[in-house]
Amino acid sequence: MALKKKRLKTPVVWMTVYSDLITNEALFFMMLFASVLIAYQKGFTEQEFRDYMRGISTSIHKKEAAVKTMTETGLKLARIEGIASVKLGEKDLRIVLPEPVLFESGQARLKEEGKLVLSEVGKVLASSRYDLEIEGHTDDVPITQTAPAGMKRWQLAMARSTGLGPYYSNRELSAARSLQVLQYFTREKLLVPERVSAAAYGEYMPAGPNDSDANRARNRRIEIKLVLRNRAALVRMAALQQAPEAAAAPGAVQ
Repeated sequence: MALKKKRLKTPVVWMTVYSDLITNEALFFMMLFASVLIAYQKGFTEQEFRDYMRGISTSIHKKEAAVKTMTETGLKLARIEGIASVKLGEKDLRIVLPEPVLFESGQARLKEEGKLVLSEVGKVLASSRYDLEIEGHTDDVPITQTAPAGMKRWQLAMARSTGLGPYYSNRELSAARSLQVLQYFTREKLLVPERVSAAAYGEYMPAGPNDSDANRARNRRIEIKLVLRNRAALVRMAALQQAPEAAAAPGAVQ
């Protein structure tokens, strides 16, 4: 099935990146002026001033590296604009996928078109420095699904695990949907399991008020939050995982 794309005349991500660049440049000079003023008021020696500025420079470089990574990833994801939206925030990058792209109403089974979109996202993120938090969201309309008469427990469990339901609350539905997206990424080997997690918010974190059909449709969505990986935490985790193996190795001192 071909992935239909909506052509945009002006790439929104490019405009966001450019405006962020200009803002960051202005903030840099303002911060530089403030740093010199603070050093003067505190009576720093030349060496103290250099150490102070070196600390600020290190902090700036770390933030610039994070922004660069986010903007580069945002530009790569521009290919899915018109199907999904990409939001570049101050601390994270979010991919917003509306319900019709991924699911039928009231279900959590991925549509074929939705799988194609997720494949595009997974290819971009596979080599990135991000971990993914997959969030399921719904509107506030109560779910009235019930299991068909005579359905056995194992049949009900099978139907729910494959995304067909029934689901008895918006929270359950949002949980099933976020898990379906997570499992697609890992089952198709687009992302390793250690890099993805799922969350279910139901109707409790709406993108806007549930006061019209259009707004309720906006609230029925999957948001993929991209978080830069903490390399220090990954090193500690790897060390902890290797410690039991080293202790169990032949000849290890007990």
